[in-house]
Amino acid sequence: MIGADGSGEELETAPVPALPPNPAGANIAASWYAAIRGSRLGKGPHRMRLFGREVVLWRDGRGTARCVPAHCPHQGANLGLGDVVDGQLRCPFHHWRFDGTGACSAIPGVSRIPTTARTRSYPTREAHGFVWVWYGTAEPLFELPEFPALSDRPRRYLGFHYDDATTGTVRQLLENAVDHQHFSALHGLDLEEVDFRVLTAQSEAADNGPPLSRDDAWFGVRFSGRPWRPPLRRAPFAWLTAVVSTFAMGRRMQLLVDGWPGGQRFTAYVDGTEIYKVIMGIVPEGDRVTRQVGWAGVRRTGRWHRTLFHYVLFWVQNRAGTFQDVPVYDSTRNAQPTVYVRYDNGLLRFRRYYQSWVDRAADDGKAGT
Repeated sequence: MIGADGSGEELETAPVPALPPNPAGANIAASWYAAIRGSRLGKGPHRMRLFGREVVLWRDGRGTARCVPAHCPHQGANLGLGDVVDGQLRCPFHHWRFDGTGACSAIPGVSRIPTTARTRSYPTREAHGFVWVWYGTAEPLFELPEFPALSDRPRRYLGFHYDDATTGTVRQLLENAVDHQHFSALHGLDLEEVDFRVLTAQSEAADNGPPLSRDDAWFGVRFSGRPWRPPLRRAPFAWLTAVVSTFAMGRRMQLLVDGWPGGQRFTAYVDGTEIYKVIMGIVPEGDRVTRQVGWAGVRRTGRWHRTLFHYVLFWVQNRAGTFQDVPVYDSTRNAQPTVYVRYDNGLLRFRRYYQSWVDRAADDGKAGT
């Protein structure tokens, strides 16, 4: 067989990766997910839906956040209707107590506790102002990523928390930052000199924070573009839009995004100068019941009026963008064949990456799938 190079030798053709599936249901990956603001938990117990089931969160005797399924293994009473006694969760029906590992520690009137008297316990971490819960395997497969903007340098930023409900899926919310074409189409950013690339090494996203403990749990992209700026007299509104989109700081906007299968970190720049940072976590309550929560903050400039200008402008941009995104999430049909074009290459790579972590989720029932 004649090769494409005319050498007379057969050339090997690299296999074409299969298209990622578009499954119905929640399609939740094995990962860390946000559950509740740490300041809201208090002592507990706190009832909520997570991963398509009811769970209860509370704080043990050391103040550590704990999470277990809501229903007592004895006779199914909802533990969230009970109380916390000496850091242990007490069932309201028969006062069985459960410690942070899910083991039953006391049964009134019973001296010998059955070894089967226990419930499962979800691994938890508290960081970045939220309680995070691990889903998919008995033990976490990677550590919760760090975010120095809040942990090490909080005074450098002026920020706000956000909490947005949607009927979109976890994957939809995360891939939004990777689908760069929608920045122009949906959000009206008329961009020139667009540059988008999927990153290959965690060191390329060092501005967002230290690397994840597993390379294959990480996905990162870098995007930049130059908002088209017409002459002021000819198109004043378009000129103003271009100016405020870059915070009146320059001409070229850049966005660095990286994350894990349940959340993301962002840093935005104008002409290389950092403007803001964001951390986003996903709360997968159930099938088509999802929230995106997090913190967003502008870097202090050293001049209060300039910092305030950036803060107000960023808040407006953030809320306006969400206002446009959420109706699309809410009305998208996921489980159907998808036609991809060239600019979807980054989206395809993200979807393959995300699905690889769905496949790792051995959780009983795989909520919503």
